[in-house]
Amino acid sequence: MHKYIRENIRNLSVTLWLMLFPHLVLALPKNIDNLVEKKVAQMTLEEKVGQLFIVGFPQTKIDASLEKFIAKHKPGSYLLFKRNIKNAEQIRTLNDQLYKLSFKVSKLPPLIAIDQEGGAVSRLPIVPAQPNALAVGQTQSPLMAEEMGQITGRFLREVGFNMNLAPVLDVSDPFSGSFIGVRSFGSDPNLVRELGFAYSKGLLKARVVPTAKHFPGTGDLKADPHHKVVENNTPLDRLYSKDLLPYKGYAQLGPSVAVMLSHYIYPALDESKEPASFSKKIIQDILRRDLGYKGLIVTDDLQMQGSRQLLRPEAAALKALQAGADIVMLTYSFADQEKAFQYIKKSVASGELPMKAVDEKMKRILTAKAFANLYRRSPQSPSLFQGNSLTSNDYRELESTILERNLSAALMPKDLPPKVQKRSMASSENICLLAPNKKFLSSFQRATKRSVKSRLLAGGVKADTVKEWVQQQGCDKVLFAVTGPQTAGLTKALASSLKEKSIVINLGSPKLFSKNSKSPRVMNLFFNHEDSGKKIAEHLDQILYSSSTNLVLR
Repeated sequence: MHKYIRENIRNLSVTLWLMLFPHLVLALPKNIDNLVEKKVAQMTLEEKVGQLFIVGFPQTKIDASLEKFIAKHKPGSYLLFKRNIKNAEQIRTLNDQLYKLSFKVSKLPPLIAIDQEGGAVSRLPIVPAQPNALAVGQTQSPLMAEEMGQITGRFLREVGFNMNLAPVLDVSDPFSGSFIGVRSFGSDPNLVRELGFAYSKGLLKARVVPTAKHFPGTGDLKADPHHKVVENNTPLDRLYSKDLLPYKGYAQLGPSVAVMLSHYIYPALDESKEPASFSKKIIQDILRRDLGYKGLIVTDDLQMQGSRQLLRPEAAALKALQAGADIVMLTYSFADQEKAFQYIKKSVASGELPMKAVDEKMKRILTAKAFANLYRRSPQSPSLFQGNSLTSNDYRELESTILERNLSAALMPKDLPPKVQKRSMASSENICLLAPNKKFLSSFQRATKRSVKSRLLAGGVKADTVKEWVQQQGCDKVLFAVTGPQTAGLTKALASSLKEKSIVINLGSPKLFSKNSKSPRVMNLFFNHEDSGKKIAEHLDQILYSSSTNLVLR
């Protein structure tokens, strides 16, 4: 196996320090605090207020309206979504323009952030698609997590991002039905702490600011604060022994990291029932004091219903900043953003949000920006572009290894089986494979050593149609690749006689198959990789003919 953590970023520019502080030739680490204090003292009220916001916008390029908005309000940070991205080259151009325009109007570089968790929460055109956190978690390898963080950071840097809204440090059982699902590394708080720390360390090596979320933890709650106000009634001892544990480790990474606050209400942590985003007790007493956290604190989007149903966005922004947040997030509606900028400016001018508190926030923000400053890739390093996508040989090798580890984990028996002779595959048996996408089928067929009859599950095919096809083909064993609710529902509707000789390869969400679902045997892979079919083919004997009933897990 190749060596993990192969290289560090080779060539970091000091250009930012020369632009921020032109009287200095070099800025040594021990001078940073003094330099930041001098810069804060020189900033105007408008410049300081702008730094307190991370904003989103709908454009894919800087047009007149966006340029006017940035020039007027001088936002310090930006969050980009799928709506902003057409391809890798386009997003690199947009980020370059954002950087230059922001520096022009504020004399400070921006933080440009993206949600690049992997799995379903991925924005960049990375090939093959990145694995979700659960897939990384099932490897139980901090080295793989760190390398995935570093490679992700290199992809982000390649197109101009210097902040990632990841990792997810929520401790969540993938089978609980939680809205977090496969976005969590798993249900073991110690594993989440270890892998979250390692992944973040990898991002830092690429000079990208990690953002752990959603503090103080969502647990296994099904309700999503994007849609409504949610109360988390987890007991205090459980919060400290489980949900807060990953953040205790994360706090040791230093000041160049960020934490995103949840909009959940936590009565056990704050009897006033203020959402975490607005709770001084949760932010200042628990996160800052108890956990010793020194980095940035960012709210989740204040235009989510978990916040908006309680307060208007501008009022929510003030309350979050008063509670201890450093940066407030508003990702759509120039009108709402405009109100919030003006509201905070008036609040600082009136003393409702004290200037002393604002200056403390400025110091943390500028310290993080100094870390995530201008970056120059070594000319000797290979480009990560492949057409309009991003990839690398190192990344492909890591992806393949993570997939192999996930398959091994899925095939590992929970209990040691008795010693019995393994049955070999009968050459006369007919194996059939059904999958909802051509990539899986072709990947499987290229790798298998025997003739396997296959069918594409498309166009809303019914269980009776599948039964008829299986009978026509004379299938003795049937594999179903499942990626979503439609194909999952199909397997549950199969006749009992067909279920008995079928195995589901679940490449999608854990909640597609509950422990009590009326489905065939299920092997949970949770990783819809381009080579998933190949890996299943390579382990076909073990999957279909193991003597242990525990080898294929529910």
